[in-house]
Amino acid sequence: MPVVMISSINFKDSRYYIDLDELVSVFPHIEGSKNIKLYLVELRNETDKLVKRFKPFKELELKTATYWNESTKKWVPCIDLPEDVVSRFNIGKNYQVTIILSTYDEKPFLPLEIKHIGYGSEKAVEYFSKIEVNLLSLSLEQPILNNAVSYLWDAYTRLEESDIEGARTSVRNSLQVLKDEFVPKIEVIEEAKDFPKNLKDLVNQLTEFVHYGGPHPGVAPRTTTEVIILITIELVKYLAKSLESGVISLREGD
Repeated sequence: MPVVMISSINFKDSRYYIDLDELVSVFPHIEGSKNIKLYLVELRNETDKLVKRFKPFKELELKTATYWNESTKKWVPCIDLPEDVVSRFNIGKNYQVTIILSTYDEKPFLPLEIKHIGYGSEKAVEYFSKIEVNLLSLSLEQPILNNAVSYLWDAYTRLEESDIEGARTSVRNSLQVLKDEFVPKIEVIEEAKDFPKNLKDLVNQLTEFVHYGGPHPGVAPRTTTEVIILITIELVKYLAKSLESGVISLREGD
């Protein structure tokens, strides 16, 4: 999971921004004018009253900037909030926001790791569903696996909106990416020569659970869809760790 943090929303020089002072104290390489992808989790007003808890999380792609910190007498990175974002979510001065930082400067922030920044951020995770926690852990750099994860995010979002059929389609798409794009590129040592075939067979079996006419004829129930999403998340995580440890590798240029 990337960084989970709680920060204040400030207003100065006719703009709203999310203060990143505490984040910079842990990750000093953060600077202005960089692309940043985040998930908006929770918004509280100036009296700490809950304004909105987002289910599913709202994904935003924004830019970092800087602001002048009077107490430290230095420029500090922040996240600029465009007017449309401020208006859409009814954001006000001195609001508190819980966010998840997934990518910074087009790169995963903390792949397969979790970091809490800001008072109360650990408690915020208690409100996350199991699917959310597991999906957030998959901030990956490998493009094929990242593509599979994007379909899983879509599946989860559709599931939260009670679009079971759409969720099932997105899970199938994720599994199809693994079967058509990942499996053919796998390279293994002789002792593990059956790994690609076994992986393909597993993917096919998982796909059957979210097809019409499979183990659950007709519309697959929500619980089945949730289970297959979770299993696919674990499969992607396993493949990412296998690549990282060198157990498997992928051919280049195919």
